[in-house]
Amino acid sequence: MKIVKRLLKQGENKNSIFEKASAEGLNPKKVSKYLSMYPDAEESENYNRANNILIALYSVLVLLGVLGASPFLSGLPVGAMFAVLAFALLIPGAVIYYIYKKQSMGYLVLCFFLLKGILDSFKEYEADPMAVWVGVIINACLIVYVVILKNKLFPYQNFFNTKKDVEGFSIFTKDLMSQSSRTP
Repeated sequence: MKIVKRLLKQGENKNSIFEKASAEGLNPKKVSKYLSMYPDAEESENYNRANNILIALYSVLVLLGVLGASPFLSGLPVGAMFAVLAFALLIPGAVIYYIYKKQSMGYLVLCFFLLKGILDSFKEYEADPMAVWVGVIINACLIVYVVILKNKLFPYQNFFNTKKDVEGFSIFTKDLMSQSSRTP
């Protein structure tokens, strides 16, 4: 897969990458599945600003979450506080990294965490119902934004997995005609 990764970084067409990888003897089904995790270059450029907006919004939510946890963190010793902060920022940092790299799994994981945030916020409903509803509305709007952005970046995928053609290969480009005419 190093060949595929290198050619993707160079900005080569996905169909030509698939052909080169198949000629090198790599498993075509694995190559097509790997290629399906990355958007086409055209979609990547068209929706780069929307992707950066998503990263900024999620980063602000993570920082607000850390600020909300500051009363809990202030009671801990300094070493434990840094350990808890590092662990708490590890998963959101990974999600932000995968969204920055425009890998399809990052969007799915982000939707999972936003949905989990909605469900967890109802535990605090009796304490402050207005704040809970504001949080639910913000997370719901972000979920809609993430789903729409993922569908724009990856029009050839379902939300949870990659569509396959009649031969069992993962569809990795919006140009379905050229992909279905290839031979394994």
